[in-house]
Amino acid sequence: MLLWTAFLLGLVGSLHCVGMCGPLMLALPSPDGALTRASRLMLYQGGRITSYMVLGFLLGWLGWGAKLWNAQGILAWVSGILLVGFAVLRVDPGNWLQRLPAFARFQLFLRSGFARLFQRGGGVNHYGVGALNGLLPCGLVYVAVIAAANAGNPLLGAAYMGVFGLGTSPLLVASVWLGKGALKKFGLRLPSWAPLIVAAVGVLLIWRAGQVQLPADFDFFQATNFAPMCH
Repeated sequence: MLLWTAFLLGLVGSLHCVGMCGPLMLALPSPDGALTRASRLMLYQGGRITSYMVLGFLLGWLGWGAKLWNAQGILAWVSGILLVGFAVLRVDPGNWLQRLPAFARFQLFLRSGFARLFQRGGGVNHYGVGALNGLLPCGLVYVAVIAAANAGNPLLGAAYMGVFGLGTSPLLVASVWLGKGALKKFGLRLPSWAPLIVAAVGVLLIWRAGQVQLPADFDFFQATNFAPMCH
């Protein structure tokens, strides 16, 4: 999967990220001093991107397995159709997951972790808050994860989600320095053209599915099934 689509998806969706994650970043305890504040902010961003990369790594195994079973085209078809459907219907996959009892319990576990880390403070805990935040329900992240599953192997899946996280970072970091006024201005809504980007990634996956070829040595498998008989 092309990495530029990950960065573009993250950059476009970062307006939504500001509304969702910006208040949390502003609430992080930080002593006076721009350098200290910046370093702790980077730790938070690093934790968030690490979680994204772990998700990409895990979903990359799915793509790797599909590749081994020559089902990469099927995975790309299904992923592309899902993304185009999300874009056209403006569906947030996170809303579906929150209806699952197991997922709801997992979210309660994450929120209790947030409370403990906030009470402790410190740079390591800032990283931990970011890592937990990367696991919170977010439709944009799930869209990126679906695309990452088509990377073909775990490392490329992790790279895809890492680039996605980098794409979301510039506006998030800027919003912290601009303060609460920026959060109110950006709000929680995605720009009206963001679904077009999601749809474009879906179309790219569908196009990719059409390019998947049978293995070059497919004739060998046919030969083993219809082996010549010697008498």
